[in-house]
Amino acid sequence: MKPKIFTAILLFISAYAPLFVILAIKDFDFDCSKAFNHSVPILILLGVTAISVTLLFYAIKSIKRGNMPVKVKSIKNRAIDLINYTIPYIVSFFGFDLSKTADVFSLVIFLLLMLLMTIKSKSVFMNPILLLAGYSLYDLEYEFDGKINSTIIISNHDMRNGETYYIRSLTRFLYFVTEKAL
Repeated sequence: MKPKIFTAILLFISAYAPLFVILAIKDFDFDCSKAFNHSVPILILLGVTAISVTLLFYAIKSIKRGNMPVKVKSIKNRAIDLINYTIPYIVSFFGFDLSKTADVFSLVIFLLLMLLMTIKSKSVFMNPILLLAGYSLYDLEYEFDGKINSTIIISNHDMRNGETYYIRSLTRFLYFVTEKAL
């Protein structure tokens, strides 16, 4: 698997880690057995959650200095996209039942379709795990090698017009700001 596709999948799966935790909480029997009603699927979901979040932070930590020094022309925070991202969470508050194979397969198919649409349409949802870690998602218009370009970036920097930052490609359509140029 190409590293950029792996990165896109990792960003996507880790973005749904809170959904998996919500589903685990909903499955827990707080009244009688004090255990999960469907322990195998829940342990799989929680395992996927832990692995994806761990790999996400490992991947972020291992990103080398950006190879593109870009000058910011305009920047727009995409926090509004977080609202669109929350729609799949609604599924956890309806009659979703982990004991029903059809519900589990429906969720898997739904998430796979969301992943494919995200990759093919070059759209990005804000990852709440990154948001909690201080990162934001931005639309960036920048100058590089005398040309004006635009892309989507993830950054934990307070970016301003006219300043220069080093960025590195994460996927075909998403970049990461590694540091501010001095």
